[in-house]
Amino acid sequence: MEADFDNSIHWVFITDESGMATIFPQVKTKLTTSGMHHVSVVYYSPNQIFNFRRELDILVRHYPTVLFTYLISTEVFDNFFQEHPELESIINANTMNQIEFMICGNEEFCEKSAALLRFLDIQEITIQKSLFI
Repeated sequence: MEADFDNSIHWVFITDESGMATIFPQVKTKLTTSGMHHVSVVYYSPNQIFNFRRELDILVRHYPTVLFTYLISTEVFDNFFQEHPELESIINANTMNQIEFMICGNEEFCEKSAALLRFLDIQEITIQKSLFI
C-alpha cells in the first residue's frame, strides 16, 4: 500500500497550561485518524509544571513516529521567537502536504502566539477558546 502524500497533514497544537485540557481530546482524535499525518504539541508553562506530561509521554510511546511534543518552560512574550525557534523548526521540517495550526490558552497567550505565526507567514490559524480556566 502506497502512502498518500497528497492528502497528508501535520496538525500543530500550540497551548499553555490553561488550554491543554481543551485540546488534549483533539490531539488523541487526530492521532487515531486514518491516513498519513503528524501531530505536534507545543506546550508552554512558565513555571515548569506540565500537568499533562505523563499523558503526553504515554501517547508518544504509543505513536512514536506520529506525535512530537515540545515542552517549553517560559512565558510567551513579544520577542519570544528570537529566543525560542521551535515553531520555525516545526514549519521548516514539515514533510506533510498540509500544515494546520491550532492555538488554545489564555487570551494574551493566544494573541502573542498568533502574532508569531503571522510573522512566520502562517495566515490560517484556528484559535480554540479554552473550555477550562
